[in-house]
Amino acid sequence: MTLLPEWLRYDPSRYPLGYNAGLDGLRGTATLCVLTAHLNVNWCPGTFLYMDMFFVMSAYLITSLLLKRWTKTGGVGFRTFYLRRILRLFPANYAMILTFIVVAFLLLPYFRWQLAEGAAATTYTTNWVRAFELPVTGFLGHTWSLAVEEQFYLVWPVALTLLLKAIGLRMRLVALLVLVAVGCAGWRSWMTFHGASIARLYNGTDMRADALLIGCALGVAMAMPKVRQSAALQRTAKFLAAPSLAALVVGGFTTDYQDRAMYAGISLLFTLASACLIAALVLPEPTIPHQVFRSPPLVFLGRICYGLYIWHFPIYMVILSRFGVTDPVLLGMIGVPLTFVAAILSWRYIESPFLKVKDRLPIEGPKHVVQEPAKLTHRKRIFAKVPPGGLRWS
Repeated sequence: MTLLPEWLRYDPSRYPLGYNAGLDGLRGTATLCVLTAHLNVNWCPGTFLYMDMFFVMSAYLITSLLLKRWTKTGGVGFRTFYLRRILRLFPANYAMILTFIVVAFLLLPYFRWQLAEGAAATTYTTNWVRAFELPVTGFLGHTWSLAVEEQFYLVWPVALTLLLKAIGLRMRLVALLVLVAVGCAGWRSWMTFHGASIARLYNGTDMRADALLIGCALGVAMAMPKVRQSAALQRTAKFLAAPSLAALVVGGFTTDYQDRAMYAGISLLFTLASACLIAALVLPEPTIPHQVFRSPPLVFLGRICYGLYIWHFPIYMVILSRFGVTDPVLLGMIGVPLTFVAAILSWRYIESPFLKVKDRLPIEGPKHVVQEPAKLTHRKRIFAKVPPGGLRWS
């Protein structure tokens, strides 16, 4: 019997791909690590690695969802996809931004710069503002990762549709995505050796493209039954699951985002470890990560992780700058409970209502055209290609 209120329990109908508690637990664990790192503690400098894990997971899930629609309908359903993303991400994020602007007006200096920060977060361009080190306060700097994901969501459905039409759902597409991912990692290495700033290397969408593409490749591979049910893949995933988890844990304590060697190739190894860990969690073969990340507390954190992420940083920054709380322990004692309160309220009163609207959107496919007999006149053949009601963006 669960102790959670009904509105915090998961609804199986909300997950078109099927609910995976392990992924929720992994997401919750990584979010908790990020919340800890942003308290300015110096004993876990490598939690930036977990941002790439988020990118791999997001790309995997989005690709899997798009491919499920493709196999059912012959199209990815652009309109429904974008509407669902908007309903899932925009309301909570914009509520946070609006709250921050009000608090900044009442409590913080340099309101004009705070407005600029809010504008970047609203338009999902914070990552480029940070990459080119434009003058902002940094109170909403954490929205750089949301910007990267939103830019990916904008491009990937179109790119995937073109790739599926050109190549089809086959291993050749997986190989192409992996090859391009390696090329993106090579581009980042070239930028590293040619003097690009850490800000550019850390925040640029192109600098994170390898993680996104690895996630896409994993999604394509898992969408093919022969691959997903392969005994060799199951054995490999089971063998690599624990070492991948160990590598990510050790990396969280030993790496540093200011180390240029990370961007010259080392981060790609951790991205691959993230992909192996996610693959182990989505395959049915039980592994150590299955047991770890299906823990109810971690699953609960995963349920509210979006709210935790978007609220924690501005809360920390206001406490630090307005009230002068710099001690990590004291900052955590004040900031973490406030973050949980904000995240739970966000889930209850903002995210859940919009999720109910999102879940009512049908899976959309392309409109199929009924072929007319060959004896139709040329004019009738032309207009027969247009379905009733005109052309639809599906």
